[in-house]
Amino acid sequence: MRLVWSQPSRPTHDRARQILLLSVLCLFLGGTLAGAGGRDPREAPRAFRAAVASLLSTGGVFLVLGVALLAIQKPKKPSATLSLAEPLDPSGVAARAPRFGQEERR
Repeated sequence: MRLVWSQPSRPTHDRARQILLLSVLCLFLGGTLAGAGGRDPREAPRAFRAAVASLLSTGGVFLVLGVALLAIQKPKKPSATLSLAEPLDPSGVAARAPRFGQEERR
């Protein structure tokens, strides 16, 4: 008996995971820029502080949204299926058998 694994050629993209990835990216960039240069963030120019605050708040909103989408998301049926392969043709197996034995002897 031979099992055949089949799955879609292109994986489906999960919207909640993409939003979570974007939130982590925004939070990482905002956190990195907040402490950039080892200086006190309060001494940075106002426009720079606004950009950092925007990145951090956007990341926070996307994080909450992504977690909420994951929580309410319906469980999907597995996209991959496992089924039995068609039976082998006995004449094809007999034709291949002599060649298999010759390869082993070499």
